[in-house]
Amino acid sequence: MRVIIIAAGRPNSGRDWHLWVRPGDHVIAADGGAARALARGIVPDLVIGDLDSLPAGRRRTLEARGCRFLVHPRAKDETDLELALVHAAGQGAREIVILGALGGRLDHTLANLFLLALPQLAGRTVRLVDGPDTVLLLRSGEEVHLLGRPGDLVSLLPLGADAAGITTGGLAWPLQGGGLRFAFSRGVSNEMTASEATIRLDQGLLLVVHRANLPLAQFPSPAAAPETGAASGSGPASTAPGKVGQ
Repeated sequence: MRVIIIAAGRPNSGRDWHLWVRPGDHVIAADGGAARALARGIVPDLVIGDLDSLPAGRRRTLEARGCRFLVHPRAKDETDLELALVHAAGQGAREIVILGALGGRLDHTLANLFLLALPQLAGRTVRLVDGPDTVLLLRSGEEVHLLGRPGDLVSLLPLGADAAGITTGGLAWPLQGGGLRFAFSRGVSNEMTASEATIRLDQGLLLVVHRANLPLAQFPSPAAAPETGAASGSGPASTAPGKVGQ
C-alpha cells in the first residue's frame, strides 16, 4: 500500500503535490494538512490529529465528501505527523510520501526530519518531499538508488552519531567504504555525475537529501525500493557541500 501524508507545513507549499498523488493512493492529512490539501484540490481519505488546526467549516466540508477522522486529545506526547506515520505503518504501508512537512516553525521542521528514524518505519520506503528536495533516511545495511540528472545536489548527513561504511556511485566526490562524522558538514553538496546515483550504508543512520536541478513536472518516476529494503527516490533529490571523499 502506498500512502501520501500531508502535513500543515508552510502556507505557500503544495503547488506540486498533485504530481505525487496517484490513483489508488491512500491519502492521510495530519490535522491542519487537511485544509492545505483541500486548497490544492486533494481530498484526504483520513484526517488524524487533535484538530486544533482545522477550521470547523473545513471539517464539515471533508465529512460531506466522505473523509474519515481519527481524533486524538490535544494533551498528547506525539505530533500529528507522528500519529499519521505510525498509523500508516500499522496499516501495512510499504511506501510513504510525506508532503508539507518543512517550513513554518523551525521546531516542527526539525522534529519532522527526525521522525524518519521512527522504528516503525524501518524496512519501508519513506520520503519527505518539499519542492525540488527529497529527504530519506538510510539505516545500517541499506542502499538507495537516486534518479535525476548530472548536476543534481546530494547531501549525506549522519543522524545522531557517526555513519560508517558509506559507498557511493555516480557522485562527483565518491566514498568507498568511508565514514562521515556526526555534526560535521563534509557530506554537504555533492553532485550527481549521471542520471543515477547509489549510496550504501553499512552502519549508522544517514539522511540523504536530493535536490533536483529541473522542474518537478519533469522528474522521472520514483525508482522501486531495492531488495535491501531501503527507500529509494527520484524527483526532488539530495545535497551536500564539503566535497565528500577528497
